Amino acid sequence: MADKQKRWKRFLSLTGNERHLFIESFLLHLWVGLLVKVIPFRWIARLFSSHPSSVSGIQSEEIESVKRAIQRAGSISPWKNRCLVSSLVGRSMLNRRNIPSQLSLGVAKDAGGRTVAHSWLSSGAVEVTGKQGDFQELFVF
Repeated sequence: MADKQKRWKRFLSLTGNERHLFIESFLLHLWVGLLVKVIPFRWIARLFSSHPSSVSGIQSEEIESVKRAIQRAGSISPWKNRCLVSSLVGRSMLNRRNIPSQLSLGVAKDAGGRTVAHSWLSSGAVEVTGKQGDFQELFVF
């Protein structure tokens, strides 16, 4: 019960814009997680495409706000493939704001020698969802 109260207090301490972004990100996490489970992966790139262009300094502040919202919502996301869902959520949120981004899919070996997949999103110089390791990039869109 105390944990729920802490989360609620934390949510109420956010600014109105931060609350709006969190709610948008959380709902998109739920929606995108469901889409990833029911739609063939080959359609994902088409559904979540972005048009390349440069990022302005003004947009950098918006990107950082989106990044924080994704981190907050992702921490309570029910999906196991959080990196992919969070990257696609970030792509959706940035597309809605006409901010270009680059989504990458890659693989690496874990300590046990097993292949691990990961996705990450960047926009301009900002890593929206981090690469977090030495992943070999296989696909970018």
